[in-house]
Amino acid sequence: MTRWITLLLASFIFTVNAAQLSFVSNGITINTLSDQDFSELPQTEIATELPWIEGVTTFSGVQVADIFNHMKTPIPESITLVALNDYQIEVAIEDIKNYQPIIANRKNGQIMPVRDKGPFWLIFPLTDYPEINNTDYHAKMIWQLKEVRY
Repeated sequence: MTRWITLLLASFIFTVNAAQLSFVSNGITINTLSDQDFSELPQTEIATELPWIEGVTTFSGVQVADIFNHMKTPIPESITLVALNDYQIEVAIEDIKNYQPIIANRKNGQIMPVRDKGPFWLIFPLTDYPEINNTDYHAKMIWQLKEVRY
């Protein structure tokens, strides 16, 4: 009996803590994507160096443009990304079109826990575009992402 209760509680805890990313327009949640939803969208990999990690790391996730296409929503002029600690940063449509950032949910093939900058992290391909390897773009690569506002 105790084992059954433990399994039930563990199942509940994992369900409550499941990674989700909300898309909010004018204060209304339009869509919420889970890690499972993400895995069903077209996947993109970016292998890049980042200032916070030694060496090249491979991130996989979904291009921002593909997420808006999936939601049948035009890409807005800008989006505001919000982290779990309520840090916010704005990213312009030009950056999305020119550099094709992804919202990554995996690092080197592994799901990213919160303690490792997950569950979602906006990644720009800095190695492919050295001109954006600067503090302005580093600030846009928000981790522990919970919400996209537009």
